[in-house]
Amino acid sequence: MKPDQFLAFAQVLPEPMLLVTSAGEILAANLAAAKLFSKTSKAMIGLNFSELVNDSPEKVNNYLQVCAQSRQMILGAFTIQQTQGEEISCRSQGAVVQPRSPQSPAINLLRLEKRTSNEFVVLNQKIHALSQEIKQRQRIEAELVQSNETLKQTLIKLQNALESVQTEKMSGLGQLVAGIAHEINNPISFIHGNLAYAAQYYDDLLKLIHLYQQEYPHPSQVIQQEIEALELEFLQEDITKLLQSMQTGSKRVAEIVQSLRNFSRLDEAKFKLVDIHEGLEATLMILQGRLHSISHTRIEVIREYGKLQLIYCSPCQLNQVFMNILNNSIDALEEDEKSQGSLTEKSSSELIQNHPSSIWIRTEKISDRYIAIRIRDNGKGIPSEIRHQIFNPFFTTKPIGKGTGLGLSISYQIIESHNGRINMISEPDLGTEFTIELPIVEEQDYRDY
Repeated sequence: MKPDQFLAFAQVLPEPMLLVTSAGEILAANLAAAKLFSKTSKAMIGLNFSELVNDSPEKVNNYLQVCAQSRQMILGAFTIQQTQGEEISCRSQGAVVQPRSPQSPAINLLRLEKRTSNEFVVLNQKIHALSQEIKQRQRIEAELVQSNETLKQTLIKLQNALESVQTEKMSGLGQLVAGIAHEINNPISFIHGNLAYAAQYYDDLLKLIHLYQQEYPHPSQVIQQEIEALELEFLQEDITKLLQSMQTGSKRVAEIVQSLRNFSRLDEAKFKLVDIHEGLEATLMILQGRLHSISHTRIEVIREYGKLQLIYCSPCQLNQVFMNILNNSIDALEEDEKSQGSLTEKSSSELIQNHPSSIWIRTEKISDRYIAIRIRDNGKGIPSEIRHQIFNPFFTTKPIGKGTGLGLSISYQIIESHNGRINMISEPDLGTEFTIELPIVEEQDYRDY
């Protein structure tokens, strides 16, 4: 609306009316408005509305800004100082008639109504206070959004830092394990290899003793006494058993060393064709101490391995996933064992016999594209109210100092990086099962990984 158009219809109206920009500049005033302010209409053009009232410029500006954003009438109240020193209270009804554009500010239409009481002054004060409160809340919300964004970025940085620490820890563990395996491998290979020669030498000496016994069936009394003192017959039988047990033990140590080397996998490429069962067995070998650490009984590991082809993956990373999940299963079973410890010795023993601590590991090919590894325990299970959080970073139900809350989160990311899936199901008092699904990658597709 142009000022001259406004004057054409407002000039004859009895109510004081003004055209005012959102900044307060008066563009037009009808005769009633000029009379109210004791000025001419022409003299009022160009003045700022705040110059004609006793109210603060901030109050006037806030009111005009609110009017500029609404086409509905906004109530306000102002005090006009007359030339005779008299103050007049006016109610104002204002609304935008021309919204702000890049070329010009918003234009408000103000309708003034003279009042003799301060009723509308109080109303305007409330409106002003409400406007200030709204602005304060908007400012606080903006600050809260900024704070949340800052906290989010800090959380991401902290998560990345802790993941780096966890990765470095696993890398350090792998290096330590590889170093120990290398140091043990040399002497155990020497011992295991020489045991075969020792057994052959013993057989040769035994043959020689038998020849002497045949050629000299009646040895001297001194030799006879020494044979009895040494218990020669028992010695011959026991040395054979001793050599066999030494060979079995050295073979077992060699298997452990191989498992340690399989677990570390430091000398291998990041992604390669891998036998998943080797990684599972290597991880179980590392965890043997924990699997036998429960005071009342050992944890039984039940293997249900299916026939799987080699999987193209990062063996070191997958071993880390197996380690995290199996550690959690052992923790759950140990916690279950502690709760049973509060029972009497008899009832606890009966419960263990009927409900032994067990971990099931099952592998299978579930389609032409995927294989699955399922790890289940028969612990107390995970409460339903927290199941949706188990893969969240830093979420843990373990006591302070025992868990970082990163194991399952990192496992989730590792499986995702393999284009796989990991999920969990849990039932109260029945246990928890994690299922890992990994894609079967054809040889021609290796380059895409």
